[in-house]
Amino acid sequence: MADIFISYSRNDRERCTAIRDILTSLKISVWFDAGIGAGSSFDREIEREIDAAKALLVLWSEESVESDWVRNEARTGKERSGLIAVQLRPCTLPLEFRSVQAEVLSEGAEGTDDPVWLGILERIGELLDRKGLAEYSRLKEKGSVADWKSWLARFPEDPLVPDVLDNIVESATPDMGQQLAGERAKRSAMEAELTELAAASKAQSGEVATNARELVRLRRELDQAQSGQQEAESELARFREAAGGKNKDDGLSGLGIILNDKIAIYLAALLWVVAIRFIWEPLNQLIKGYGALGDVFWIVFGIITLAAPAALLTIKILRKRKAMQREEELAQTAAD
Repeated sequence: MADIFISYSRNDRERCTAIRDILTSLKISVWFDAGIGAGSSFDREIEREIDAAKALLVLWSEESVESDWVRNEARTGKERSGLIAVQLRPCTLPLEFRSVQAEVLSEGAEGTDDPVWLGILERIGELLDRKGLAEYSRLKEKGSVADWKSWLARFPEDPLVPDVLDNIVESATPDMGQQLAGERAKRSAMEAELTELAAASKAQSGEVATNARELVRLRRELDQAQSGQQEAESELARFREAAGGKNKDDGLSGLGIILNDKIAIYLAALLWVVAIRFIWEPLNQLIKGYGALGDVFWIVFGIITLAAPAALLTIKILRKRKAMQREEELAQTAAD
């Protein structure tokens, strides 16, 4: 339940909200009907809050003096000797409330050292047993370290003590607040950078795992291709044997080389594609200046495991083709 119940006209809701926010900053719990939940019984909830509140603050204006709700709420506060009244704008108060002091609170005077506002806080302090409220609001505008220490000595149990200690520290060391703000900004920047690095590391770990799986798949395909090459060589040997071991001039001398050459070309092309794909991403990172030691490792790894075998296989294919071409030329020369 709240310390203070505010009674007002809905036309004055903006002023009421501003006063509520300032009182809340003074560690005072405040209630007005903007907090009524959906489905609640309007009059019953208001009755509960008025009964529980230690003080009732009525905001008089041309509209609120005509409201039966505001009059009834103010009457309840007056009967309990917990009524605090203020005029938001000059108006004629209801007859039964003219004996209750209600000075005009100028627009924007709430939260300052305006005498009317300080008077309201003084009355609230009496009802809530927090007699340092008015002086706190005054010192907030122009208090010295000595003034704050005096306030702290007289009101050591007030909920505003932590704020007073902050004011004393800020007044004694005016640069400390800026230094602390700077340190907090640096810390936030470092935390953001660490978060970004952690995300990048996680992404890189995922990429490494993907590359490892791709390498396993390529090795499996290479093993299958080698197995197919061995089967082709065996089949060629059986074919030659069935052909009666004829010499190279029978037209079948280049068959084994051709079969082997087709498989070798496929393997070489596959290795080159995989090698370029494997090496390109880390190489691109190095070219852009974002590379790391891990990128160098993967480039070297790709060259050794993929690019080098592809180069050797390509050289072997070229040599075989040249030898086959030379053999065909010799055979043609012999036939002529």
